[in-house]
Amino acid sequence: MDMKGLFKQDTFRDYTVRKATDQDAETVIQMIREAAGWLADKGIHQWDYYLTDEAMLEINQAIKAGTTYLIENQEKYAVTTFNLSLEQSELDISVWGNRNDRALYLHRLAVDKNYRHKRIGKGLLEWICVNSLLDDGVIRLDCVADNPALNQFYVNAGFTFSGYVRAKEIQFSRYERPLNA
Repeated sequence: MDMKGLFKQDTFRDYTVRKATDQDAETVIQMIREAAGWLADKGIHQWDYYLTDEAMLEINQAIKAGTTYLIENQEKYAVTTFNLSLEQSELDISVWGNRNDRALYLHRLAVDKNYRHKRIGKGLLEWICVNSLLDDGVIRLDCVADNPALNQFYVNAGFTFSGYVRAKEIQFSRYERPLNA
């Protein structure tokens, strides 16, 4: 599905949103690894997996599948990456159950270290919700249950807590929000 198939427009504030390509793989991986290291330094280990080679293969597969996006500033510098899909991943099925409804699944939202604390993450979540072409649907995401700051971030961004679930030996919090509401 191309950009126009998922979103009404491809701009967010002064940024451009586009699908990542194979040429962007190094940028995406670097941004995710940097975010994973930053979290680990703060004692939050939810993204330790993204420091492994196995995770890099998963990220490259998502880029090839067309579900990884970049947000670039006017100078074409990548400031954010995220993964968004209409299809459930193996993790989504273990967290949400096997669903056949109208939903987008969000993963790997990472903001470049030079753009943190500029409300890009919260603004992007709002943009996805109001800019989606998926009518009468929801956006779903999960995060580790033992990261209170991130859990509060999703509540503050208008998401509804949908319960805890244990998957892959990790306790997850589930969040969802109606699209176009």
